[in-house]
Amino acid sequence: MANAQTTQLKQLSEPYAGYALTVLNSPHEVLDTLINSAPDASAADIIHAQYQLMLAKAYYNLTYPQKALKHAQLALGFVSEKSQTWLYHQVKVMEAVAFELIGTPMQGLAGLNAAIAWSKQQNDAKLYLQALFSRGIVQTSLADYLAALDDFQQAYALASDNPNELSKAHVAAMLAQVYEYRSEDSVAIPYYEEAVAAHRTHGADLDLSIALFGLGKAHRNTGNIELAISQLEESALLAEKIDDLQGVAYALKELAAINMLQKDYAAAEQKLVKAADIFAQAGNPQMNFNMMVSLGMLALETDNLTQAETYLHSADILLDRQNMPVHSIGFDEIYAGLLFRQGHYQRAYEVLKQAFLNHKKYQSAQSSEQLHELSSRFELQLAQQENKVLSQQNALQQLQLSNKKTLNLQLILLTVFATVVCGLLGIIVMRNKVHKNRLEKLATRDELTDLYNRRHTLALLEQQMSLAARHDKRLCIAMLDLDWFKQINDSYGHVAGDKVLREFAVLCNKSLRESDVVGRIGGEEFLLILSHTASDDAYKVLDNLRLKMVGLSQLAEIPQAEVTISIGIAEYQQDDSLEDFMLLADTALYRAKNNGRDQVVVANRNITVPTDSLP
Repeated sequence: MANAQTTQLKQLSEPYAGYALTVLNSPHEVLDTLINSAPDASAADIIHAQYQLMLAKAYYNLTYPQKALKHAQLALGFVSEKSQTWLYHQVKVMEAVAFELIGTPMQGLAGLNAAIAWSKQQNDAKLYLQALFSRGIVQTSLADYLAALDDFQQAYALASDNPNELSKAHVAAMLAQVYEYRSEDSVAIPYYEEAVAAHRTHGADLDLSIALFGLGKAHRNTGNIELAISQLEESALLAEKIDDLQGVAYALKELAAINMLQKDYAAAEQKLVKAADIFAQAGNPQMNFNMMVSLGMLALETDNLTQAETYLHSADILLDRQNMPVHSIGFDEIYAGLLFRQGHYQRAYEVLKQAFLNHKKYQSAQSSEQLHELSSRFELQLAQQENKVLSQQNALQQLQLSNKKTLNLQLILLTVFATVVCGLLGIIVMRNKVHKNRLEKLATRDELTDLYNRRHTLALLEQQMSLAARHDKRLCIAMLDLDWFKQINDSYGHVAGDKVLREFAVLCNKSLRESDVVGRIGGEEFLLILSHTASDDAYKVLDNLRLKMVGLSQLAEIPQAEVTISIGIAEYQQDDSLEDFMLLADTALYRAKNNGRDQVVVANRNITVPTDSLP
């Protein structure tokens, strides 16, 4: 920072304050103005910092995440927390949401927490609102939906109706998005409708286009296809009107998904190709990658393996494996399916095995991060409660020192305050227990099904493997996967899909033996641990469960659907590692899927690659 200034900013100076009022609704115009009015190299650092911050905001509102992050970090090169505290926190908030848009939300969380704490201490309502809203976005991306809802609800209470700043309509749209991610689309719709109405009233075409996009998706998920198409098409037209080409591409992507649901593959391909071209021209490799994968899956659906290979090869070139771990795992699973259908069984097996190992590693890292975050929150809350007790104790000591002449009164007050302190300590102890129980459940249970989560299920499996090895006991596992689950979600909505998962969990708890352990390890994938059980007995248990699936569609309130399950069983041997043991069951499951689904397959150790024949 060659030109640091000592005057502390508490708001943006002109012309940047004016740009801040219009960048939400007119980011293109602001960006053009900024590009044509860059400050001289000799300008003060504080001017350069504001300039870079506004560039970051404009690029962020136009959905250019890499450019937004680049300019936010350039801004940080001109200010420090000490030299310009307010401006520094403004930039850190911008950096955090850019990190989130890129796909690395954890990197911005610490900066947001610091901005929230500082703005609250300084009574800076606008920065506090912006930081709360931004943290809600990050928490949504981290799938911590309860924390996100808490932040957004606080932000909604603080926001105004002014369309030129962060308004209630903007927050309502994000509240809707959280409910959408929780598969509560019927709850999301009123919030989206509130945002649409407000943005339409104020003529905020960019925000209206975004809100209509969300509303259209929610109506699609609840089965209102015609209304969804109408709203997504209006979103695309508005985006095209204001030259938000990426907005057009996002709408085309969702319309293509509806075309695929309706089996209109030609229309779907046309929209996806156009969307891919737009994302490529916009320099958005992540979304261009997604479009190539979607086109590859579409080609697989229509048995055009040559075209599928071309699209997936293009996707592989765009894939940044280091910064896109979830995308990498999904891509490898799809690519393994292509290799299998091409007859390259050994290569398919190797790719699938590596995807499995990468998925295990990623899940472990995510679980650790989320557990650390939950622990930190709990410790902070406990510290705040303890501070309240210390405050009461300090007040009591001061009272004793200043009122020696009124001993009787002191004794009365001492009794009262001691009672308060004891009461607070009791509350802390009780809340401590409640929080510990909640933390333990969050760390071990799947929120939707209340079955064990992946991390805890694998820990239990490692324990059972150790016991089986030590005492030479029989042990089996089964990988269970609901057939055609994505089609259930697409046809009947995510609410119906969630009901299927919950009812399946209930069926498992009722049908399986008391000693069996079942956990949800993926979207529609489950792992069952059967201790003291040989593979032939495991087959009987699992085939009985498979037969009981007949009534599940009725329980899930979608009687017209047929819900079936494919199951792969593996029996433990002394030299099996956790990865090899699970991969053996996964391979059996893979064979069950490729042999027509709705069946149980026991792994054959003589078959090391997926084949078309049953054991």
